[in-house]
Amino acid sequence: MNNTAVTPKKSLFPGFRPTPRLVRGVDLAGQWAAPIMIVIVMIAAAIYAPAFFNPTNLKTVAIQVAVLGVVAVGQTLVLLNRSIDMSVSAVLALGAVIVVQTEAGNSIVVSLLQAIGIAALIGLANGFLVAKRHVPPFVATFGMLVFVGGARLAYTKGQASGTVPGLLRSISIEQVGPIPAALLVWLIVNLLVIFILRYTRLGRWIYAVGGNPGAARYAGINVDWVLIAAHVACSVLAILGGLLLSGYIGYVDLRLGADYNMNSIAAAIVGGTTFTGGRGNMFGTAAGVTLLIMLLNLVVVLGLSIHWQYAMQGVVLVLATALQGFRQFLLTR
Repeated sequence: MNNTAVTPKKSLFPGFRPTPRLVRGVDLAGQWAAPIMIVIVMIAAAIYAPAFFNPTNLKTVAIQVAVLGVVAVGQTLVLLNRSIDMSVSAVLALGAVIVVQTEAGNSIVVSLLQAIGIAALIGLANGFLVAKRHVPPFVATFGMLVFVGGARLAYTKGQASGTVPGLLRSISIEQVGPIPAALLVWLIVNLLVIFILRYTRLGRWIYAVGGNPGAARYAGINVDWVLIAAHVACSVLAILGGLLLSGYIGYVDLRLGADYNMNSIAAAIVGGTTFTGGRGNMFGTAAGVTLLIMLLNLVVVLGLSIHWQYAMQGVVLVLATALQGFRQFLLTR
C-alpha cells in the first residue's frame, strides 16, 4: 500500500488575496478592452495614417469586418459551450467552391442550399465527435479541417474554377445607401443571435452548458444537443462568410479564408468570450472583430510588410488570453 503523502502545490504568491474591487476591475477591463483599443487605434490612425479614413478604404474595412464578423459569431457560439472550431476556414472555402463551380449548371438557390446542407453535415459531425464520442474539440475540428481541405482539393483537382454569381457580387460589394450590403448581412446575423441568446430558452441553455455542463445536465438540459447545435450553427455561418468573401474578391483560390480560424478565435477572445465557456456576448465579439480588422488594415495603409499582419494577430490573441488567465487566477485565489 502506498502511504506517500501528496504535497500540495505551493502558490506563486502565497500571501496574495484579491479584493472584489480588483476582480471587478479586471472583469471591466476584459469587457471594455476592445472598444477602448478601437478609439486608441482611430486616434493613432488620424495622426500617423490619415489615408485610413479614405472612403474607399473604410468601405474595404467594413466589408472585411462583415466577413470575419459572420464567422466570429459562429465561433463565439462554440466557445460559449467550452468548445472550439478549427475547421471554419476549410468550411468557408468549401462553400465558396461549391457555389462557384455548380452555379453554371444549377440555379443560385440550389447551389446555396447545397452549400448550407454540406455545412450543416460538417457541423453535425464536429458536434457528434465532441459531444457523443468525447473527442477533444481541438482534435476533432482540426481533423475535420484536414478532411474538408483534402476533399475540396480532390473535388477541384487543385484548381478552383468558375465565376462568382452576380447575386453574391452584389451583396458583397454593393451598398444600401452609405452602408455596404455585406455589413447589413452581418448586422442581421448579430441581431438574430443576440435575440436567441437573450430571449430564448436555447440561449439560456447555451450559457448554462458553458458555465457548468454538469449542473446543466442535472437541470434537465440536453447538453449534447446544445453543443451539437452550436457546431452546426458555426459551420453554417462559416459558409455564409465564405460566400461573402468570394463575392467580395470575385474569385476562389486555394488560400481563400486561410486565416479565418485564428482570426475568428482572436476576435471572440479579444471581445471577452472565454475559453472556459459561459462568458461572452456578440457585442464584445463585434468590437473584437472591428479592432482586429482595423489593425490588419493599418498594416497595409502604413505600407508595412504583410508579415506584420501575422505578428499583429499573435500579439492581440496573446494579450487577450493573458487577461483572461489573470482573471481566472484572481477567481481561484
